Amino acid sequence: MKTERTQQRVFVEEALTTLFHRTPEQCLGFLNRDGNIFLRFYWDRVGENLKLPKTIPYGLDFEFRKPERRATIALITLPEPQVDREAFFVALIYRPYRVTPFLLLSDTTKIIVLERHDEPEGELSTLLVEWTRRMEREVLGKGPAPVLKDFYRAVIHLVYGE
Repeated sequence: MKTERTQQRVFVEEALTTLFHRTPEQCLGFLNRDGNIFLRFYWDRVGENLKLPKTIPYGLDFEFRKPERRATIALITLPEPQVDREAFFVALIYRPYRVTPFLLLSDTTKIIVLERHDEPEGELSTLLVEWTRRMEREVLGKGPAPVLKDFYRAVIHLVYGE
C-alpha cells in the first residue's frame, strides 16, 4: 500500500528530521528564538516544493520541556492529521552529552512521532514511531490517545524508562 506524500508528512519526515538530526543546536535555537515563524517557514517551503497551494497550518505549535538538566525536548503539535501516517505530535529530544557506554556511539538526538494509524477495519488508532539519524522510520508500537500530555508521558517512558 503506497502512502501519500502529504505536506504534513514531508514536513515531519524530511524537513524536521533532517534539520534536527544534522544541526540540533541550531534547530532548537531557531525554534526558541523565532518559534512559530520558524516552523511556518519550513511548512511553507515543503508546500512550495510539493507544488501545493499555500495553506495555513492550523494548530501548528511547540513548547519546550526540560526532563533533566542536560536534556531538552521540543514538543511540536501539528495540524489535525487527515490521512494514515500523518503525525499528531513530534518530540525532538536533544541530550548533547549522551554517549552510549560501549562502542562510544553518540545518541544525542532522537525524534519520536505520534502518528495517525488507520486500522484495516476502518478504526483510527495511533503509533509511536522513531525517525532515526539515517532517516529511517522505526515503529515502536501502539501509541497513546492523541493528547499532548499522554504523548509526552510515552516519550519519557521510551527515553528514560520511567
